[in-house]
Amino acid sequence: MSRLVRIFQTLRTHKKKSVVFSAVLGAGLNYAKDKYEESVMMRQLCEEAMSYGEVQRPLGEADRHITVLLNPAAQDGKSKAAFDKYCAPLLHLAGLKVAVVRTEHEGQARELMAVMEKTSAVVVAGGDGTLAEVLTGLLRRPDHREASRRFPIGILPLGYTNSAAATVWGFTGGSKPRHLAEATMAIVRDVRRPLDVMEITPQKPGQEAPAKPVFAASEVVWGALRDAATRKDNYWYWPGLKKYMTYVFSSYKDLAWDCSAEVDYTLPCSGCSKCHAKNQLEAQTPDPNAPRPMRRWWMNYLPRTKPVMGQQKEGEDEPDYSLITNDACGQQHHLSLGRVCELTVATGNTPHATDTPSYALTLRTGLEDIGVVDFIQEGWSREWSGVRQYVEERLIGQLSITPTAPSTTAKGEERELNIDSENFEVRAMTLRPRPRAVTIFGPPRPPLVQAAT
Repeated sequence: MSRLVRIFQTLRTHKKKSVVFSAVLGAGLNYAKDKYEESVMMRQLCEEAMSYGEVQRPLGEADRHITVLLNPAAQDGKSKAAFDKYCAPLLHLAGLKVAVVRTEHEGQARELMAVMEKTSAVVVAGGDGTLAEVLTGLLRRPDHREASRRFPIGILPLGYTNSAAATVWGFTGGSKPRHLAEATMAIVRDVRRPLDVMEITPQKPGQEAPAKPVFAASEVVWGALRDAATRKDNYWYWPGLKKYMTYVFSSYKDLAWDCSAEVDYTLPCSGCSKCHAKNQLEAQTPDPNAPRPMRRWWMNYLPRTKPVMGQQKEGEDEPDYSLITNDACGQQHHLSLGRVCELTVATGNTPHATDTPSYALTLRTGLEDIGVVDFIQEGWSREWSGVRQYVEERLIGQLSITPTAPSTTAKGEERELNIDSENFEVRAMTLRPRPRAVTIFGPPRPPLVQAAT
């Protein structure tokens, strides 16, 4: 007791020690409070998940089998521990059969989705890059229309960037235990909704075979600010300040300051006789590379299945597009971009473009001939508030971008852009929206859109 008295007397007479002790005590209490709230949350969700697992299923009904594609490199190698602590217990308590596949190299998730079978759902445990790989592998399949319905996708925000998950759920800040638990419970509750994606097809002149498209859920980013953001880890010796100092030290580097390009685009169309007829033709045109199912002689003697009365078919609730006329649909418009410092194309699955309709994309351009001071101010503003400043913004449908600026650096290296946080070479490309392309586990309406309206 006398030792405690001496400690408090020392703290009372030494102001510096009092300040340090108060700061340490406050941080400790805040940490204990967060851990207590986290344990209460997990206990409540575990009880709810257990209630799903105790429900008796009808005889003969198959169990739900979940395939988790886990990126162990996400969050600097901490994704596996976070999944085991906050996600896996809820899935197991709900009575789900869980198979975890740890990806070992880039592109493996895309390869797995190309041959995925015998599962009830696919769960992406990673960031935007892992989700883009899963979407690309799924939508490149010959049977992608059927597979998109058979394999709903769960999104666990375990990556460094989680733009799609943040927009779907309204998450703010980095990945947190509550974010992971809520996204996992959507899988347990089997709450589904469609997700709009973007199709990016590179244009390779002189190539006979058409290039395979890449699919993304969020955005394409090209420019100097993007290049500077990728250098953050180089300034690790500025702890706590590296995300700000990267713009200072990168302001005189060889970045993509010049994003000059020729853009051909169409205006967005929510649906009319022109575009609907084109979509129907694409859907009915068979893929020559698609494998044909083998038919046996005895199949001719099997009874033909009859349609079930009252069963709603896909597209029955859509309007009759043959009666809708839009003269502006498909008309080409041209735009020449000068020495802009940044160019982005985004879907509605980004926190910066939540008001983008499912049938459109948002084209944004930055400042022309940006100076060093403006460059640093814009970079610091984005890191501090997360708000991006653009000079011009257009709502468009399909567009083609042909870069006219040099595509190589001073050292002869190819310049790069980001497609959902993954690096790709800068080249001509065609982008178009793919509304309701896949099914995900999530709330029926994005919270950010609901709050904005």
